[in-house]
Amino acid sequence: MADKHVDPKEVPQLNTNNKLGRVLDIFHSTGEIFDGGQTFLAWFHLDIYASQCQQNLYYPFASLGDWEIANFLLTSRLSMRAIDKFLSLCLTNSLPLSFSTAKELCSHAEMLPSGPHWNARVVPTTHPMKSPITLYYHDSLDCVESLFNHPLFMQLMDYSPFCLFTTAEHIVRVFMEWMSSDGAWDLQLKFPKGSTLCSIILSSDKTHITNMCGRKVSHPLLISLTNIQMDIRNKGSSHAFLLLALMPIPTFTHPAT
Repeated sequence: MADKHVDPKEVPQLNTNNKLGRVLDIFHSTGEIFDGGQTFLAWFHLDIYASQCQQNLYYPFASLGDWEIANFLLTSRLSMRAIDKFLSLCLTNSLPLSFSTAKELCSHAEMLPSGPHWNARVVPTTHPMKSPITLYYHDSLDCVESLFNHPLFMQLMDYSPFCLFTTAEHIVRVFMEWMSSDGAWDLQLKFPKGSTLCSIILSSDKTHITNMCGRKVSHPLLISLTNIQMDIRNKGSSHAFLLLALMPIPTFTHPAT
């Protein structure tokens, strides 16, 4: 029975009514909770600088103002040279900042709990290349864990497949999220009791990295989860898509003819 489509009425489920008067049939016995995991905010309490953070909320920065300037510079598109020039201004030097150069600013930021770490791998080729092919990537499981640990998505994720109907007679069905599809429901039937579906979204597009230095281009590969509700996931300000990898576009060396 698990290999064919099963009608939602044949599976134990929880029936609820949402604010629009619709009937929501949720797949029962999914999303079992296990102890032992760490949330993103818990990482701050387990960090090696946790004791300093208890004395200074903005550590490794000196104060709120110090953090605000650091946050502005780190999130801006200024180069290291431009940041150094800004920090060398007389007015900036009069401020009680905990950093005086762009290098010191970056070292402060690296002391904070980070997300997935970058990895690099040189891809071997059998043909001559103008430059080595280097693949920069994050571990995919680290990215998935980071998205699940995001505190802003805690109440905005679906952990169980569901069927949404306009009335209690189950005549007109509404499809909105991936979890409301037949595919999610049928896939959940194939997993053991207590399992949670985690569906991955991958997207990519060609992007120029440099135009003046060799015209390097790559395909950024982004990753997200269909568990995150669509209206939140599609907002750029939600940062629901993480950069998984930079897939290089190789340039081969051809002999002159």
